[in-house]
Amino acid sequence: MTPTNRTLLESQQALQDLVQTDLRGVHALHLMEILDPVQERLNRLQQVQQEVGSEEEMQEVLDETLEIDQDPLPKRAFEDAEVSAATLITLEWLID
Repeated sequence: MTPTNRTLLESQQALQDLVQTDLRGVHALHLMEILDPVQERLNRLQQVQQEVGSEEEMQEVLDETLEIDQDPLPKRAFEDAEVSAATLITLEWLID
């Protein structure tokens, strides 16, 4: 998966909602393995946002991608979970 920094920032609330969702067994573990590099990148982006000097520089930062060396979560991971449609749409980059 290679989401842009913009996508990650736009997905923060949906990711928090997903973490609070009751995913089962291997899917919960898989989600945590995906979220480790995502959270690290989000922390760095918050630091960069405070230091960036111009809107143009920030746009370049937002257009950069993060290579996540994990497979997306399968759709079946959400079969019994109570996840809103808005969350699933926001996280389409995370779901296969």
